[in-house]
Amino acid sequence: MNLFCLRFQELSTSQLYDILLLRQQVFIIEQNCIYPDMDAHDHLALHLMMYEENELGAYLRIFPPGIKYSESALGRIVVHPRFRGKTTGKELIQNGINISKKEFPDSSIRIEAQAQLDKYYEKFGFVAEGEIYVVDGIDHLQMVLH
Repeated sequence: MNLFCLRFQELSTSQLYDILLLRQQVFIIEQNCIYPDMDAHDHLALHLMMYEENELGAYLRIFPPGIKYSESALGRIVVHPRFRGKTTGKELIQNGINISKKEFPDSSIRIEAQAQLDKYYEKFGFVAEGEIYVVDGIDHLQMVLH
């Protein structure tokens, strides 16, 4: 897969459409969760995309420290259903971690993980912090990678 990491202003209209379509398909339709996906933070993030030919297979946002949390942050971590069960998700997250560490070397990385995925994120070194809480009807957990 081809990897692209761009600032919001660098995204083409096609890339932005692909991102919003994938996020809608998974977070709103598949997970049956009505929430405001366009949260006014996209313009502050780096956008990490993994394409196979012309299809967006995986995506996440990377935030500098001080935007979402005091640490840098990864969010909207999503893999297209067609690319699940392969190494796509692992590659996406590891690339997100690597880019975040390169861009913000003095910062830990925080994620707001769906609680059911805590063991998955632990494999990357993330550690759960605090109690499980509900966001838009889904259990979540704060996790940090130091």
